[in-house]
Amino acid sequence: MQSLRTRRPSETRTVKRQASKLEKKPINKNVRKSTVDDKIKKRMSLRYAEISAPTEASVPDVPSVPIGLRPGAVRDPDELVLERASIREDPKVIDQRLLDKEDFDPDTYLKAKLANSTEAELRSLQSSLRSSKDDTAVELQRNVFKNYAEFVHISKEISVLENEVLELKESLSEWKSMPSLLHIDESASASERRRNVRSSIADLRVLYANQMQTLHTQIEGSAKFAPTTPGRHVIYEMDGIYALNAATYRVSNTVKFVVLDDSVLVAKRRRRNNGEGGRLVAERCWPLNEMLVLDTKDTATMTNVFKIRHQKETYVYRTEAPSDKKTLLGQFRQVAEELAIRKRREREGEHERRKSMWTSGDLRASMTLHPDKVPPLPDWMAELARKAGVDGDTSARDKSESDARFISDFSDDLTVAIALRSWERAVQLVEEGRAKVSSIPSLSAKLTPLTASLTSALLDALSAPGNRKNTAVSLIGHLLKLGQGPAARVTFLNARAGAVDRYVRAIRFEGHVGMYVHDLALVVFTGIKHTADWFLAGFVEHDMTSSQ
Repeated sequence: MQSLRTRRPSETRTVKRQASKLEKKPINKNVRKSTVDDKIKKRMSLRYAEISAPTEASVPDVPSVPIGLRPGAVRDPDELVLERASIREDPKVIDQRLLDKEDFDPDTYLKAKLANSTEAELRSLQSSLRSSKDDTAVELQRNVFKNYAEFVHISKEISVLENEVLELKESLSEWKSMPSLLHIDESASASERRRNVRSSIADLRVLYANQMQTLHTQIEGSAKFAPTTPGRHVIYEMDGIYALNAATYRVSNTVKFVVLDDSVLVAKRRRRNNGEGGRLVAERCWPLNEMLVLDTKDTATMTNVFKIRHQKETYVYRTEAPSDKKTLLGQFRQVAEELAIRKRREREGEHERRKSMWTSGDLRASMTLHPDKVPPLPDWMAELARKAGVDGDTSARDKSESDARFISDFSDDLTVAIALRSWERAVQLVEEGRAKVSSIPSLSAKLTPLTASLTSALLDALSAPGNRKNTAVSLIGHLLKLGQGPAARVTFLNARAGAVDRYVRAIRFEGHVGMYVHDLALVVFTGIKHTADWFLAGFVEHDMTSSQ
């Protein structure tokens, strides 16, 4: 056995080991070097585009991410509270909110509730609806009791307003028919119409009469102090004047001054139970030629005061503003001056009339007693009279002049009566005119159109729906006097038919046929009965009742 130390190097045995997987493979440095060189060359050979140059490529914006989807997004605490409150809200409150809506649909509500509800939920729904109904009834009753006084006050105001509207409607109808009643040509221009109105005595009479009628309607008792007389009219009105105590100068009440053409009317307001001002009541009236107006100087404690002295009484008044006092005293002075001028002219005219009457009376007496003392006419006057065919008798000319004056006065009186709706006076004038047509033939030219206008006005009044029995019978009587019986009969029956139709349309059908037929029969037969009674009372000649 040989020792290992004595073994020869050549004889050593070579042991082959397998290469492990972790052992690094030898790297070829030349290959790596060539790869790096290629990359460097490629990098150096690249050409970059100029970014600053404009390009046509449109790159869309990056869309924003919603807040709820962003990581770590925090929701608003108020939204969480609202969601929790809506989740915890009572179903009864939700139902009550649905019931309070104006566009509430009961069918849809019941379908939604009955679709997925148990018997217990339906009972709960029934009880909640009953409680809501009771609460609503109690609330409605409470509101009625709370607003009862206002409701009554508003109802009274509505009734007063309705009456005023009806009065306005009647006034408008009268105003509309005024041109035809006064024979005013509606096709005329405004200037011609204004000139005709100013120059027409009949128009002034109608205007003054309407003013006084309105005054008597507005102020209670004014007809006693200032009755309607020819020519009397209203010139100026002022309200809100304080009447003072003549001794203490304290305000006693509020009055209204109405200045007429010959007098001054004072009206005070009647106090109501609630302390508010009520209807105007006439207190006193002074003729302008018997009253004395005294202007009082202003002091530190009292301003805008004036006094009126009539006989032994003194009355003290105060206005709100100095301009009102100045205007009112100016009106007093102007109207008093005009009244004095008018009185002076009347006295002068009366004096001239009496003087001429005495002169003509002496001349006629001397001519009657001593016809030979009548001076003869000059030759030239006698020649002119002979050529004209006129002799000394002037009775025919006097008669024609008197007839013309009578026709003018008659037409004016009849026109005024028709305009004022004084039917009895108008019919009486027509009868008088018909009686005088034989002696005054020219009167028929004025009488015929005025009679037709009166007949039309009477038929219009008869066709009014709100007529009572007495009014209808009176109008029918006037039409019979004018010989318009057939027209009155047709108009009356048409008006009653319209009234019955209006009453029938007012019947409400509440679902019961028998009750509706009962109400219909009651209205129709009651209307027929009343129509027959009115017809027999108005048309006294019963032979006309068989024609309809």
